[in-house]
Amino acid sequence: MLAIASLLLVLVICCLTDICKRRISNIGCFATLILCVWLAASQQLLLEGLINGASILALSLVLFRFRWLAAGDGKLASALGVALPLSQLPVALMLTLICGGVLAVIYLIKYRVIQKIPRGEDLGLPYGIAISLGFYIPILAFYLGELEGASQTSLLATAVVNRL
Repeated sequence: MLAIASLLLVLVICCLTDICKRRISNIGCFATLILCVWLAASQQLLLEGLINGASILALSLVLFRFRWLAAGDGKLASALGVALPLSQLPVALMLTLICGGVLAVIYLIKYRVIQKIPRGEDLGLPYGIAISLGFYIPILAFYLGELEGASQTSLLATAVVNRL
C-alpha cells in the first residue's frame, strides 16, 4: 500500500513538471521505476514486468525517432509498465490513448480557441498526464484487487475499457 501511495505522489510531481516545463525528469522516472520494481516483486511479477518495460521502451524509441513521443514520456511509460502483468498492459495502453485524446482536445481548445496561438507555436501536450493516468488506474486496480483476493477479470480498469 505504501508503494502505491508513493507512486501516486511521484506521478503527481512528474505531471506537474510536465505541465509547467514540458519535461519529465530522469529522477522522476527513476523513482517511478524503483517503486514499480517494488510492486512487481511483491507479487512475483518482476521478470514479466521487466519484459513489459523493455517492450514499451523499444516501442517508445521508435515513437521518439519519429518525434511522436518525447523521451521522458517513453521512460515514464516504460517504468510504469514494470508494475503490470502482461494481461493488463493492453488496458493501460488503451487508457493512455483515451486520456491522451481527451488531453489533446483540452489543449486544442486552450491553444486555438482561448489563447489563439498559431499552429507550430504552441508548447505541445504534457503527455505525461495521459501516461500517468493510463497506467496508474490499472496498477491501482490490479494491486488493490490482489490485496483483496479478487481475480484479474474483475479489475476496475478492465471494466472501464470494456464499457468504452
